[in-house]
Amino acid sequence: MTKRLLCTVIGGITALGGLAAFLVLQGLDEADKWSSVLSLFFTVAGFALALAGFVPRGSTQSADHAVTGGALHQIRNVTGDVVITGGGATGSTPPATPPAEGQGSGSTQSAHGARAAGDVHQIDGVDGSVRIEPPRPTP
Repeated sequence: MTKRLLCTVIGGITALGGLAAFLVLQGLDEADKWSSVLSLFFTVAGFALALAGFVPRGSTQSADHAVTGGALHQIRNVTGDVVITGGGATGSTPPATPPAEGQGSGSTQSAHGARAAGDVHQIDGVDGSVRIEPPRPTP
């Protein structure tokens, strides 16, 4: 378990325990009134979170802190075919054209802190085919 998850679990258990102790000390009638008020706020918060799920966000690709034993590829919004060879050469046929208006706005790619034994490729989108080929033997 990570330290952050452990702290979240301990904080949640502590908060629930504190709420339970508070309601027990209030008595049955007052605890019923408090739980009605608290349920209103939790319902409003749940509704707001549900609505937030419908809000479109910019497209992002993240390989932050990824560790790979080989190459790392991120591909998005390229017009044409993309070929990535094991030797690290990248080609695009036909020549890539810029993405359509709004297609790339607000979008990001990141690989902060990523560790790869091979190449790292970040290609901004695809409107064609992508081919990743093994290294070619040298004659």
